[in-house]
Amino acid sequence: MPKYAIAFIVPDKSSPSVRHRILEGDDKETALRRFFDDELKDFYSEDNQGFFYFKEDFYDDRTQSGSIIEV
Repeated sequence: MPKYAIAFIVPDKSSPSVRHRILEGDDKETALRRFFDDELKDFYSEDNQGFFYFKEDFYDDRTQSGSIIEV
């Protein structure tokens, strides 16, 4: 199963930080979903809409909040 290194700048204006993990998954989408479920429950709603907003932030060209690399 592929491994993915995922890093994301947490959307917390009072205390910005970076979350980073290496996760296994069938594909990038599966790994991102697990990262979201494990790391970002305090910043987005815990449903498909929250995951949608997370992915928008993750891939936003203007803010470059996230990075995913297959390792």
